[in-house]
Amino acid sequence: MRVLFWVLAGLFLTAAIFVVRSGVDVALSEHKDVASTAHNVATAGTPVCIYCHVPRDAAGQLLWPNGQPNAKSDFAGLKRLCFSCHDGTVTRERSYVFNPERPDHVRTAGVTGQDCDRCHDAHGTSNKKFLRVPANANFCWNCHFRAGPADHPVGVDAIAAGMHPVDTQFNPKAGDYSGTRLWNEDGTGPGNRVMCLTCHNPHGGQPNTLITTVEYDSEGGSFQALCRSCHVDR
Repeated sequence: MRVLFWVLAGLFLTAAIFVVRSGVDVALSEHKDVASTAHNVATAGTPVCIYCHVPRDAAGQLLWPNGQPNAKSDFAGLKRLCFSCHDGTVTRERSYVFNPERPDHVRTAGVTGQDCDRCHDAHGTSNKKFLRVPANANFCWNCHFRAGPADHPVGVDAIAAGMHPVDTQFNPKAGDYSGTRLWNEDGTGPGNRVMCLTCHNPHGGQPNTLITTVEYDSEGGSFQALCRSCHVDR
């Protein structure tokens, strides 16, 4: 009987160790290797994790530092944490993403998977800009399934259709917040095709719009200014 007890105890202990070890492995591996990404801002001998996470006196399940650094109503949730570096103090340039006068994609501050982490994974991905999905001009399709045939056509060759946008430049980093860019077939560079990011941008949109890249026509009460960027003679 005693032998059976120790056998069962041994099996239980082995299973417990496996579960705990598996949990640790998931916690340490699921988020990739931060040290190999642009978010590795640690100095020699300092673990990169502690710049965003603290093991003691933390707030929330993800061990965020307590307090409200750089806190404003516009920067609630994860955006506050991101802004602590993306305010120009650590990054090479101040990002237009944190311009309170420019609308961003809707997010629910403090809700996992609906905050900045709706689109980004700060621990690193195989895509540019820490995006959770391939970074191309139609990446909106990963959530917005209606985009395309049910709305304005996406992927069409505007030049072949006789459409020539008035302004194809849109570069918020340089302070240019207006323009309708055309893209190549892959949506990774300049070309002739209309894609999601021709009319919209998740960061740096025009005020009082659905994150569009051309301002709302307040006098006409419509998005005519955006449409006429391409449909000049219509």
